[in-house]
Amino acid sequence: MFSSTKAGHLAHIGMTALLGQVATNELVPPDPTAIENYGRLIIQALVAIVTIWATVRKTLQQPEEVVRVPVEARPTRKDSTGSDERNGNGGIE
Repeated sequence: MFSSTKAGHLAHIGMTALLGQVATNELVPPDPTAIENYGRLIIQALVAIVTIWATVRKTLQQPEEVVRVPVEARPTRKDSTGSDERNGNGGIE
């Protein structure tokens, strides 16, 4: 990294100083509007990636087996009057 000669050492110091001057004078912080726009762009990209991942995962998911139970086999609760507590659709409330 460093030169073993005095001239090389001085050249390294000079180049480092020159690069430091260029970097401090030419590089400016970004505009707050640009930062906000980049932030929104990153959020949109993340939402798109998650949406695509969820869609692919749902597509590749194996269908679940549905077990159908006859209506007569469903349990019912009786209240103190002895009447069923089923709703109009045949389900238990």
